[in-house]
Amino acid sequence: MRYFFLLALLWLAAASAALAQTPAHRLARYRYYEANPDSLGRVLATQRTDTARLRLLQHLRDVGEFTSAAETRASVGELAQLAHRLRRPDAPAYRLCAAGLALAEAKAPLAQQLDTARAALAAFDRLGRPAPEVVDRIGGLLRELESPEERLTFYRAQAAYYRRRNMPENLYPCYRALGGYYVRRGDYNQGISYYLRAADQARAYNRYHQFNDLGVAGSYYADWGNPAKALHFLRQRVVLQHALPRRDGFDRNAYPNWAIAQAYRQLGNYPAALRHANLSLVGTPTDTTRSYAYGVPRVQAYGQVVKSAVLLDMGRVAEAGPLLARAQHLADSLHLGLSNPSYGTIELDATWARYHAARGESARAETAWLAAYGKACGIKSVPLRLAYLRALADFYAHQGQTEPAGRYARTALALSDSLRTQQGAFQVAGYEAERAEQAQQARIAGLRQAQVQEAARARRQRLVLWAVLGGAALLVALAAVLYAAFRRSERLKQLVTEQKHNLQGQRDQLDTSLTELRTTQAQLIQKEKMASLGELTAGIAHEIQNPLNFVNNFSEVSAELVAELEEEHAKPARDAELEAELLGDLKQNLVKITQHGQRAAGIVKGMLEHSRTSTGERAPTDVNQLADEYLRLAYQGLRAKDKTFNAALKTDFVPGLPLVEAVGADLGRVLLNLFSNAFYAVHQRRQTGEAGYAPTVSVATARVNGHVAIRVTDNGIGMPAEVQAKIFQPFFTTKPTGEGTGLGLSLSYDIIAQAHGGTLTVDSQEGQGTAFTISLPH
Repeated sequence: MRYFFLLALLWLAAASAALAQTPAHRLARYRYYEANPDSLGRVLATQRTDTARLRLLQHLRDVGEFTSAAETRASVGELAQLAHRLRRPDAPAYRLCAAGLALAEAKAPLAQQLDTARAALAAFDRLGRPAPEVVDRIGGLLRELESPEERLTFYRAQAAYYRRRNMPENLYPCYRALGGYYVRRGDYNQGISYYLRAADQARAYNRYHQFNDLGVAGSYYADWGNPAKALHFLRQRVVLQHALPRRDGFDRNAYPNWAIAQAYRQLGNYPAALRHANLSLVGTPTDTTRSYAYGVPRVQAYGQVVKSAVLLDMGRVAEAGPLLARAQHLADSLHLGLSNPSYGTIELDATWARYHAARGESARAETAWLAAYGKACGIKSVPLRLAYLRALADFYAHQGQTEPAGRYARTALALSDSLRTQQGAFQVAGYEAERAEQAQQARIAGLRQAQVQEAARARRQRLVLWAVLGGAALLVALAAVLYAAFRRSERLKQLVTEQKHNLQGQRDQLDTSLTELRTTQAQLIQKEKMASLGELTAGIAHEIQNPLNFVNNFSEVSAELVAELEEEHAKPARDAELEAELLGDLKQNLVKITQHGQRAAGIVKGMLEHSRTSTGERAPTDVNQLADEYLRLAYQGLRAKDKTFNAALKTDFVPGLPLVEAVGADLGRVLLNLFSNAFYAVHQRRQTGEAGYAPTVSVATARVNGHVAIRVTDNGIGMPAEVQAKIFQPFFTTKPTGEGTGLGLSLSYDIIAQAHGGTLTVDSQEGQGTAFTISLPH
């Protein structure tokens, strides 16, 4: 028994290793093949386009959940039509499938149906498209033609072909059919091995198939007489089934519970066997329109037979009788035989025989045993034949009929010896030994790899040892060299000390020069700031003068109007029309005074905000408004110095420009510097006396690649390329001595690039003008 459990553990280890190496696309396969067919059907009902319906019908076909033969014919027929209409390469294959279903409905000759099914499978194979239902269809037709050897040859050939093509969807039905073939022949070794292979293939794409075949393998282990292995695989099946969502309205636990009850019967644990027999009778469908509802009465019949067998084991004969009667009624009405597709064998006659024997009804028991043995021979089931031969031998022995007892015993012994020769004595499927051997080989390979790594590690350690020894020798040689160098260094030390004193004096001189340079630089920067502030102040003063002049003028006129109004009011004969006119003029003057007063207040407010110390914190800033304001201030500042200066101001602001996170005062200082330079450039060109020259300074905004761009353009004197290359360097200026510090553009560049994460670029043509572009992220 320990040997069996060791094989099982090794098989599980190999399976776990395979699952650990599951490729990512296996999850996608699970989502596809384990899709809920009811959900797919509801989605299909809402689709109208050919492509969508074709895709969903293919999905339903691959899931394998058409509810009836009529639905299958209709769906495959529509598939063929859609594939043909969309010119799909699989259209011929679907057309052959539809033709095969039509032949089956018309009850055409089986040979003709078989040829059509083979042609359809060949078409799917050429495309590499899975078609497990066609594989099953061919196997079913060969079974109806009673060609077991041809059927075996077909499945073996197809299994070899699909192994080479790595098509688990088609390999799965081949392994299941081969497993059924060998089990019917009584070769449980190969039969269970093929069912376990089928479960391994299903693990790659459909866990519902996997748990089903684990349960089948466990059920046949129970039939083989190995209840421990049966319970092992049946419990795996139940755990995996409960981990997956239910795909329909029917609890399919009846199948494993039959087999678990059988295993507990063999172990003599009859209460556990009865519990699972009762569980097999639980579960009814919630949707009787589905195909699984067809199987409910069959499941009930099987469950009642299993429960009756357990009750007979427990000696509760009276309780078994009514159950057997109900099971017999269901079997007769459903025309159930000893073996039924998708349900296995129902040992109703054998259970009746045990029931009659327990009641002392020997004649009826003999009739039932002979009926059971005859049906087993009819379906060519070697395991059932052997079981019933032994039961007949025991029955006749108890009846004292030695001749038939001996005859049946000898036949059973011969059949048993042949099966034992085929299968071995351990009652463990050979495939489990193969899996255990694979796991063992993997472990051996791992140990060998570890040995190779250990040998490589030893080689590295030896190399390190030799390297250390060599390093020690080098250290000794180096120590000698260092000693000689030390002697020389002592002689040089004095020279170095003298040089150090000299260098110390030079460093002090450099520190003094650096301090003076920093002081000068700070003064120049302050001068540049003051110059900028002076230009801004002059502009503001000139700008505020206009509204103040308007206020003064309108105030004087208003005073005159009030005097006229008083004079008219004092006359005995007052002119109402004149008074109304004077009051209207007075009202207009007051409105003008208010407007220009607000304008002056706004300018003062802006001046106060500009003069306020910047906190360096960014805030959402309207670039259009800021550029327009500083353009006017710069222009008025220059006109305050030179009343004769005039220039055309042009603005091109993009409406709806997003706000920019910026330090408004700093960005305004940059704009003021650029505008001042532009006015200076056009002023210089105007002084050359060029005929027809009109000084123009423009500012435009735009959105470019996620940034806000501000472009300041003038038609001044321009700059040559060598000047443009140095224009942003500190202390570089093109203005005469005393007119510029050379820090304005340098500080502007630092504010844009470092403080705001933007760019400041220049583009100029000598004699034609200059354009500075600010680009800011928003």
